[in-house]
Amino acid sequence: MARPTSGRGRVTIFAFLNDWQTSSRCVLAYTTADGGLTAVLGVIPVEGNVHEPGDLFALGGRHGFVREWGGSHEQRCGCWLACTGYSSRTVMKPGSIDVPDAEWSLDMTQTVDLDGPYYGHLRVTAGRMTLDDPELADRARALLRRPLVTA
Repeated sequence: MARPTSGRGRVTIFAFLNDWQTSSRCVLAYTTADGGLTAVLGVIPVEGNVHEPGDLFALGGRHGFVREWGGSHEQRCGCWLACTGYSSRTVMKPGSIDVPDAEWSLDMTQTVDLDGPYYGHLRVTAGRMTLDDPELADRARALLRRPLVTA
C-alpha cells in the first residue's frame, strides 16, 4: 500500500524526456533515504503538463532494461530508476538543480526491494514529490520552460 514519506537532504532536480515518440517531458527529483540505502525518485508536478508520467516504475518498464540487472520485472524497473537518479547526479545535464539540503515529501509511492545493491541502493521508492521550499519548487517547475538540448 502506498504511504507518504518525507525527508531532508541533498536533492537533484532535472528535466526528463519521458516519452521519445511525443517528446513529452517532466521534472524529476532524486534523493536518498535510510542513509543512502533507498533511492527516492519523484515527479515534481507542473500545472498544465498533461504528459506527466503517473507511475515511474511503469516508465522504467517502457524504457527497457540492461541485461545485467537481475530480479523480477518490478526490480528491474527499480534498477532503471536508481540508474536514472544516480546518473542525473553524477553527470548533470545543463539546467539541473542540485541542492545540498532540502525538505521534501513523496506521495503515491511505490517501493521495491532490489535483489542486490545497485548504484549504492538496496531499494527504490518512487512517486510524486513536493518540495517544501516554494522558491525551489518554482525553480524546478521552470525547468520545463527550457528548450530541449539537442546536438
